[in-house]
Amino acid sequence: MMDERKFEEHGYAMEGFAFGLSDGIICFLGLIIGVARATSDPTLVIIAGFIGGVADAFGNSIGFYVSQATERGVQIHETKEHGRKTRIHSKREVLMSGVFTFLATVVVLILLLSPFIFLGIAFATILAVLSGTILSFVLGSYVGKLGGESPYKSGYKYVCVTLAGALISYTIGELLSIYLRYGV
Repeated sequence: MMDERKFEEHGYAMEGFAFGLSDGIICFLGLIIGVARATSDPTLVIIAGFIGGVADAFGNSIGFYVSQATERGVQIHETKEHGRKTRIHSKREVLMSGVFTFLATVVVLILLLSPFIFLGIAFATILAVLSGTILSFVLGSYVGKLGGESPYKSGYKYVCVTLAGALISYTIGELLSIYLRYGV
C-alpha cells in the first residue's frame, strides 16, 4: 500500500499533468485550427504547431514550477512565522509538477499534430478537433470524479471551453485568410 506522502507526490504530479493537458489541448487546438483555416497548408500547420508547442511546453512547465515553488515558500513562511500546521510541498513535488506539465503538453502536441503529417488539411483538422474534444472530455470527467462532481457535467464543461477556444481561433484564421487573399 502506498504511504500518504507518496500518494500526495503522485497527486502533485497529476496536477502538473492535468495542467499541461488542458493548456495544451486549448492552445494547440486553437493554433492548429487558426493556421489551418488561414493558410490551408499542412506544412505551415506543422511548423507553427511545433514551434508554438515547444514554446508552450517550456512556458507551461516553468510557469507551473514557479507557481508550485512560490506556494511552497508561502507554506514554509506560514509554518515558521505563524506557527500554522500546514503541509509543505517537497522540492521533489515541485520539480515533478514542472516535469509532468512539460511531458503532458508535449504528448498533446504530438497527438494533435500527427494527423497533419499523414492526412490532408481538412481531414487532419477534423481529426485534431475530435481528438482534442475527446481528450478534453476524459480529462474533465476525471477531474470531476476526483472533486466529487458529476464526471459527465465536468467533462462537458471542459469540452465547452475547448470548443469555444477552437471557434475563436477558427474565426481569427478566417479573418487572416481573407486578409492574406485580398489584402483587405
